[in-house]
Amino acid sequence: MTVTYFAYGSNMAPDVMARLCPHHRYLGPACLNDHRLAFTRRSVRTGTGVADVVPAPGQTVWGALYEIGDDELAAVDKKEGYDWAYTRVTLPVRPADGSQRLAVVYTVAAKQTPELLPSPEYLDLIITAARERGLPEEYVTRLSDIITTR
Repeated sequence: MTVTYFAYGSNMAPDVMARLCPHHRYLGPACLNDHRLAFTRRSVRTGTGVADVVPAPGQTVWGALYEIGDDELAAVDKKEGYDWAYTRVTLPVRPADGSQRLAVVYTVAAKQTPELLPSPEYLDLIITAARERGLPEEYVTRLSDIITTR
């Protein structure tokens, strides 16, 4: 069985997904409406903010839509710290063709306030992945405007 998975952070990167889920199928860019990108969790490794999506009426988060096997979902769960760092929700996303699909989306389980700043390296990874996946230039520009730790 397969799962539709919406990635909005570092998992958008083709090389990350190739390593994580070797049998994934990239379905294209998609957007999650009425949410915004936030950095509500402190990375255990770097101490800086890592990506999350939070409800925000009228705002949009773009990302990469994948089809992955159930067995590969376990690999994503492990990377994302499922059940302690992130939880999984199923939300409607819109692929480029304008249709609507339900997709698994990871969101931070215990959100920190105030939000944290991401490291420049982490944000660069997200921006590079967004460009590689062909996300709208306006969204990539918005990502570039995010303030980082340095």
